[in-house]
Amino acid sequence: MGWRFLKISRASVFYNVSVLTVSGVLFQLLGFVYQVILSRMAGAQALGVYRLVSPVLTVVLAATLSGLRLAVTSLSAGLRAGRDTGRLRALVRKSMLIFFRLFLVAAVPVGIFSRFIAEHVILEGRTAKALLLIPVYVFLIGFEWTFEALFLGIGKTKYTAVSNLLEQFSKIVLVSALLLWLGHSEDYGQVAFYIMLGMTLSEIPSVVWLLASYRRKVSSQGRARSAVGEEPLKILPLALPVSISAVVTNLIASASVVILPGRLIASGLSSGEALSALGVVSEMALPLITLPMVLIRAMSSVLLPTISRSISQSNGADVRRKVQKSFQATGLFVLPATAILVPLAGPLSKILYRQELEPAYVLLLAIAAVFTYFEVIASSILNGLGMQRAGMLIMIVGEGIQLLCTYYLAALPNLGIYGYIIGMILSPLAVLLLSLEAIRYKTGCAPAFYDSFLLPMLAAGVTGMFARYFYVTFLPLFGGQLLPILAAAACSGGICIAIFLMAGLHPLRYYKTLTIPGTARGRGAERK
Repeated sequence: MGWRFLKISRASVFYNVSVLTVSGVLFQLLGFVYQVILSRMAGAQALGVYRLVSPVLTVVLAATLSGLRLAVTSLSAGLRAGRDTGRLRALVRKSMLIFFRLFLVAAVPVGIFSRFIAEHVILEGRTAKALLLIPVYVFLIGFEWTFEALFLGIGKTKYTAVSNLLEQFSKIVLVSALLLWLGHSEDYGQVAFYIMLGMTLSEIPSVVWLLASYRRKVSSQGRARSAVGEEPLKILPLALPVSISAVVTNLIASASVVILPGRLIASGLSSGEALSALGVVSEMALPLITLPMVLIRAMSSVLLPTISRSISQSNGADVRRKVQKSFQATGLFVLPATAILVPLAGPLSKILYRQELEPAYVLLLAIAAVFTYFEVIASSILNGLGMQRAGMLIMIVGEGIQLLCTYYLAALPNLGIYGYIIGMILSPLAVLLLSLEAIRYKTGCAPAFYDSFLLPMLAAGVTGMFARYFYVTFLPLFGGQLLPILAAAACSGGICIAIFLMAGLHPLRYYKTLTIPGTARGRGAERK
């Protein structure tokens, strides 16, 4: 009798989440290579200048693409079963037309008035050159995000995964080459310009890949039907609340970043020290601590279309199951992973960035990261439930808390940058609590405290202590620090898995129960 192998359908949610997770791990690894290159070739102050460009970019992307991206994913998910390529093409055409109009209104003026924005809005004239490239970057990423959203919605996640990896690899090569050609420069504005130029050029291979994939898998499949369906008419009602929310929240978040150097100067730091502190936190420490975000992004990307599909089918039981399982999986996977990173982040930072992180930085950022993971999942569920307006108001509250903490706490001499980090903790915590209440009201269920929070916290505490113990134990036995870090992470991860098994939880099986659609049907997915 031959062996039977489990065959996973490429149309299943489990397959799609797995593809996004694996590609996300590779993407995150490439991202670390990119961050190491930036930190070593650019330095903390140059990264601080570049970080001041990011708020303008995020606001423009929020205005032009955030809502469209969600709308394309949600609406294309509804067409997935019918394989109606004519209606899919109509959806893409309408989305791109809306994007071009928003691009002319939101992105082009940034390039025209780059000097004014740099000197009078950001209050850092050295960002002007980098701001000139924002319209070109947004134009290219508009194609990328639209087609990635389409492929996510119709369940062809491998095209999105390849696009992300291609863009990240191209960015590493191009930014590295440009910074190497520039050499060591004290002109931090020029360094920020070259970073932005490399990012812009790296979008071209990704866009070419997605356009070719779209023509092969969607555009060339049959003729367009005379009836294009109602999907194009639903784009604005879906996209507008999300776009408004994203613009408002990103404006408030951008204000926090823009005023942070000034508030740090008010606390007693010099201008260079303030920019360095911003660069260390945002471009070095945070990417290191938020490594587990790769799984959260994969889960949140797939949760949105699957919950939307269950809502359209009046499958309330499956909606409630996904709400429970998504929070439980978040706690079980990312809390222990974050706990492993806390004692290892300091020595790992020495290897990657040639700069040691303060233990207080690491611990506070880890707490902020945990709340952020749950916040991302909760926000994705709200969008899947069609509660974009509630999500908008909740996010505004959260960013308002961050802005207040930045303005008042970061200016205190005894807090400084820690005041900003405190805001990074309180903001996602407030968003999470409000989102949980909104989800409970809409679905009639809330995540189980023991399975989603208490058990993962206990496992994380034990795992973190063992990670520290193993690192200290292995350090004298190996030459250097890399092998002790890897050995400590592996051993503490094994202990965490053992804890879950003793508690009756099999990680892979649990992961599959989250991603495989339920079969129970029923009403009550939402309250009338």
